[in-house]
Amino acid sequence: MPDPLTRSERSALMAKVRSQGNLSTEGVVESTMVNKGVLGWVKHPMGIQGKPDFYFPDQRLLIFVDGCFWHGCPKCGRIPKSQVAFWRGKIESNRRRDRVVRRRLREEGFGVIRIWEHEAKGARWIVRLQSRLEGAGGTKG
Repeated sequence: MPDPLTRSERSALMAKVRSQGNLSTEGVVESTMVNKGVLGWVKHPMGIQGKPDFYFPDQRLLIFVDGCFWHGCPKCGRIPKSQVAFWRGKIESNRRRDRVVRRRLREEGFGVIRIWEHEAKGARWIVRLQSRLEGAGGTKG
């Protein structure tokens, strides 16, 4: 079925759509940390490059919860079939930015953990996080 809007009308409409963030995936991560007694984190800390989702200030550890589509997950990320060049460029630009931010944060002495959207409901990331926190003298309930 053809789009009833012209290309410019569709563009104007889509420009009005604002991100709500990755609340559902982020919520899964947050509730898992709470249920496992992982304490000492700040959600959406201000003033840290890259806008991490969670920050453990005592350990200088940052967590980024990344959507598989927007951040180009190597396991399940994909490129839409329409406007391939645009989407490939956009997603690759996001990946490049993520690498630069991660490198700069590590240079500033932060630890960085990335949790992919598809990993959020599994157990591996929380085990990895708990291990990092315990190794750094972290707080666990």
